[in-house]
Amino acid sequence: MTEQEKAASPEFMYLPLENIIVEGQIRSGIDTEGESFKALMKSIKDRGILEPVLVTPKDSKYLLLCGERRFLAAQKLGLPTIPARIVNTITQKDEILAFQLTENLQREDLNPIDQAKGILAYIQAKHPDKGYELDGVMSELVKYEMKPESLSKEIVDTVSTISQISAKSTRTLLRTISLLKLFPEIQAAIRAGTLPVSQGYLFAANLDCPDLMKIFTDTMKTPVTNATLERMLTAYKKVKKGLSGMKPKPLTKQYASLRSMKTIIQKGAGKYAKTDLEKLLDQLRTLCTMVEEQVQAVSPADPVNPPQI
Repeated sequence: MTEQEKAASPEFMYLPLENIIVEGQIRSGIDTEGESFKALMKSIKDRGILEPVLVTPKDSKYLLLCGERRFLAAQKLGLPTIPARIVNTITQKDEILAFQLTENLQREDLNPIDQAKGILAYIQAKHPDKGYELDGVMSELVKYEMKPESLSKEIVDTVSTISQISAKSTRTLLRTISLLKLFPEIQAAIRAGTLPVSQGYLFAANLDCPDLMKIFTDTMKTPVTNATLERMLTAYKKVKKGLSGMKPKPLTKQYASLRSMKTIIQKGAGKYAKTDLEKLLDQLRTLCTMVEEQVQAVSPADPVNPPQI
């Protein structure tokens, strides 16, 4: 910081853009070609920047806390300086993230994916000794919801702070964080607003659905209601439950079918096309593999003794 800058107001000044560092922002992937950004540029060009960006001193420059869109718009317009308010009391990483959370999570235009990343980054910065990954943070949020007394006071205070900053319940925080477990394609759709966040929650709650990505692709082509999407994502569970509840059919009739096939092949020796025999052989090999797998899965106490074919 120069002596001239120190002599100016400690709270507000016009800063050269090259003196501002942009890193670790909660927002990500700002679309500088979108209509809303173009509208912001026009507003700045016509009336100037009405709301100063927020910065904090870092080395000989300033770290941007809030106002990245305004900063990028000023850059694209070729402005030499930008109005800024300087916050001198924020220096630690967790303090910076807390400040950004306060400023950004209460904004309606911050997309849910960036909200989730901001919450995760804050918890990780607040407790670097824990080495939290996404699953670890989600586990702590579940404990906070179900059994808060099992957590340390520091973790409880952190979650309480985030709830107050974001005005979200712990359950909502957990749902928001869960969006980060989604495939990148689904996250991108939520960020772009082409997939409602309510449907993002449904995808995140059914990550074990074997057709999840196919369902996502289909719903992007033909939008469906939340109720329909939930039925699509959970249908496999009903099928699986139905299959598990079925009683296995006796194999006696299948033995008879195999004996008949054996007789037919013996009588028709030399009369079948090679391609047909190869197809049959492939099917029999597949069947044998399935039977071998089931034999291996049977407990030694319950040996399988099929009759001779």
